[in-house]
Amino acid sequence: MNDSMNEQRRPVPQDDRDINKRLIKEANERKRVTVFRVTQLNWLVFGVIEAVIGLRVLFKLVAANPENPFANLVYSITDLFLVPFQGLVADPGANGMVLEVSSIIAMLVYALIGAGIAKLIWVLFYHPTE
Repeated sequence: MNDSMNEQRRPVPQDDRDINKRLIKEANERKRVTVFRVTQLNWLVFGVIEAVIGLRVLFKLVAANPENPFANLVYSITDLFLVPFQGLVADPGANGMVLEVSSIIAMLVYALIGAGIAKLIWVLFYHPTE
C-alpha cells in the first residue's frame, strides 16, 4: 500500500510535463480548427441562403420574367425559406416591379440566426484548457 502511495507522490519528470503540455496544446489546436471549420460551414450555408434571397429581391425589383428557368429556380428555392415571412408586411410595387420588404426582413432574420448558431457552436464546443 505504501509503495503505491509513494509512486503517486513522486514528482513527474520535467520531460513528461513538457510532453503533456505539448499534447494538450495540440489537442486544443485541433479542437479550435474543427470548431472554426464547422463555424465556417455554418456561415457558408447561411451566406448561400442570403445570396439566393438577395437575387430574388433583385429579380422582383427589376420585374424579371418568372418564366425564365433561372428566375424560376431562384423563386422556387427561396419560397421554402420565405414561407414564415409571407404576409408579414405589404410589398409595394408598380408596373410589375415589386420591392419584397418581407424578403429583406427574412435576410436580416437569417443573418441573425446564422450569427447566433456560430456563437452557439463556439460556446458549446470550444473549451480551452490553457
